[in-house]
Amino acid sequence: MTDMSSETDISSGGIPAEAAGGAGPHWLIRSPVAYALILLLGLALYLPGQRTIPAIDRDEARFAQATRQMRESGDYVDIRLGNEARLKKPVGIYWLQAAATKLMGGENFANPVWTYRLPSLLGALGAILVTLAIGRRWLGAEAGFAAAAMLAASLLLGVESRQAKTDAVLLLTVLAGMAGLAEAWMPDPGARPLSRARWITFWVAIGIGILIKGPIILMVITLTAAILAIRDRSLGWLLRLRPWRGIALALAIALPWLIAITISSHGAFITQSLGNDMAAKLAGAKESHGAPPGAYLAMFPVTFWPGSLFALLALPWIWRNRRDRAVIFCLAWIIPSWLVFEAVPTKLPHYVLPLFPAIALLAGTALSDRLAGPAAQRRWWPCSATILWALIGLAMGAVVIAAAPLGDGRPSIRGILAALAIWAITAGGTWFVWRGERRRAAVLVLTSAIVAWGITFGAAIPALDAPWIAPRLKAALFEKLPAGHGPVLIAGYSEPSALIALGTDTQFGSGGDAARLLAGTDNAVAIVSADQADAFLVGVADAHLTIEPLGSVAGFNYAKGKRVTLTLYRRTAQ
Repeated sequence: MTDMSSETDISSGGIPAEAAGGAGPHWLIRSPVAYALILLLGLALYLPGQRTIPAIDRDEARFAQATRQMRESGDYVDIRLGNEARLKKPVGIYWLQAAATKLMGGENFANPVWTYRLPSLLGALGAILVTLAIGRRWLGAEAGFAAAAMLAASLLLGVESRQAKTDAVLLLTVLAGMAGLAEAWMPDPGARPLSRARWITFWVAIGIGILIKGPIILMVITLTAAILAIRDRSLGWLLRLRPWRGIALALAIALPWLIAITISSHGAFITQSLGNDMAAKLAGAKESHGAPPGAYLAMFPVTFWPGSLFALLALPWIWRNRRDRAVIFCLAWIIPSWLVFEAVPTKLPHYVLPLFPAIALLAGTALSDRLAGPAAQRRWWPCSATILWALIGLAMGAVVIAAAPLGDGRPSIRGILAALAIWAITAGGTWFVWRGERRRAAVLVLTSAIVAWGITFGAAIPALDAPWIAPRLKAALFEKLPAGHGPVLIAGYSEPSALIALGTDTQFGSGGDAARLLAGTDNAVAIVSADQADAFLVGVADAHLTIEPLGSVAGFNYAKGKRVTLTLYRRTAQ
């Protein structure tokens, strides 16, 4: 394993002594240029699709719409979605999304949601840069670079970087906190105190993390610190983090809004967020998102793909080096929180994202330690791990091809190209690992991910028609009524993406509600699903209305897994 001392307090700026001269084929990775390379890799991986993928139901659309309403009302304490209070998550992500949209000059007409995604994009980019910094500091420059590249290319982080949600930003705050925790624990007990900048960064990260997603950051960091303290039978190293001043700093960041929203909501925020949301997830599966223990472990080869190949191959190396201080730190970061997430009945893939950097750091260190000689591929574990990873790659490509016909009812050339790129990664990675050339496999797999994810997110997904119902409703309205229209009510389709596309004033209701709106409001528009058509027509007849259809939109409601047909109506002159 790379000598950790070579990364600690050395005059070459964090470059191992053996690489300080800059000689050798890996001098770019060992130099500060590595940060620019990782940033460029992240941009290449995350930019495709940012502006072209419409708002995704339901979480992204809910977050973005709540931020929009915050901007429209000017109330930056209360959080509302439609006419209801949204008190499940703290305010941090809404503030960041509102600031990003304002800095960009407001919403984009073609795709209003993309400006709200900017904090997630920046959070993902910041996360891979901090992962690189932690790796260079404690595990070696090559290990840090490999870890950052694996995390950057992972499917889950790629998805979260393109959604206006909390998880990519939360990941950055967790990493900033873990960097401080590592700085406090990793050196020998006699090491000098942390600098002011390091301990302040640690506590600021915790305060912001609480504002982003409540106690999750506290859980991950506290469990890690507890395992490390038990292992060393000492709490003294925690004093390097200046806990009393630090806790006051974190509270100064998080408490003002928590107090304000508690007063504003008359205590409903505490009841909703801790009682109805968190407690419900701990007690049982919420919103049909239940899964048994072990589900995250089963999902990991997919969610961390394509880097999951090297994480699986690293397991024997991790076991052999389990007494190494840096390995212990990463395992303390992963294992206790992972067990908690597995034990909670409600499961969503992104819950374990804060643990992915530690996995990447271990996998990157194993890859850089030159442990995989040609003979290693003949052992049962590398063979089994590679076969498992290859089967997942083949299945992912097949899913990409099959997904388009499920929605659009026709093959997608872009989907086929994306699948071919995924299969090419699978074939190349398998070939090089089988030959015992794991570093070449890593270079091929992680760089080729730019092409595979670029086609998938930048071309194949935006080109679909059936899933993007709300933008097509918006386009149909603009085409038929370019001069504008009155209130809009949708009967039989209530996904929050419709609010993003058609505006905050959009109403949801039944077919009868749609008929009453047309009867009582000039220039109103009713959008009626096929299963509400009978009730709508009965209401129209009862009100003696004359109506005309403006067009229809057929699509696939992926949030409910069913096809829908929506027809647009307006009242004609009597």
